[in-house]
Amino acid sequence: MTRAGLSRALAALVACASAAPACRGDAGAPAPAPPPSEAAAPKPPVDQALPGELAEGVEQAFGLPIPRRMKVRARFSDAVFAVGEIPAERVANYVRTRVLAGNVETGPAKTIFSRATVKSAPERVIRIEVVSRAHLSELVVRDETRPPPEQGLSVEERWRRSGLTPDGKVLDPTHLE
Repeated sequence: MTRAGLSRALAALVACASAAPACRGDAGAPAPAPPPSEAAAPKPPVDQALPGELAEGVEQAFGLPIPRRMKVRARFSDAVFAVGEIPAERVANYVRTRVLAGNVETGPAKTIFSRATVKSAPERVIRIEVVSRAHLSELVVRDETRPPPEQGLSVEERWRRSGLTPDGKVLDPTHLE
């Protein structure tokens, strides 16, 4: 073997010997600790929504969670209006999975859920409209829950409070609405 061949063989042998402990992988050696910035950082929550499914937001309308990508534009004691750049079909499917509706009317520009109750809050009766407007969808949720009747009233008193006599005639014709 020549001197050049011998020095190449020796260099290869040294390279293999120095790389062997790293390749062997000591099972008893502890794994290096992650840097402190990674260990202390909290992990973000995993989104549970399926592809194409809308995620729930933090705002609610009478127990119905508003989709995360929609913004509440107006809130009244009996109605909530929200809008977002989401196809109306996706919003209607979002609502469909969260309510039990007495009647559902579907059209090309509007879907109406009548006499609906939210599965997680069944004590309220609501009406939900999903309206398609150009590139926006509007979600209108109206509270249609009837107030409980007043206790202790006679039949005549109930009629009088509604402005009628017990036989159905108007008490004061000048106060008609």
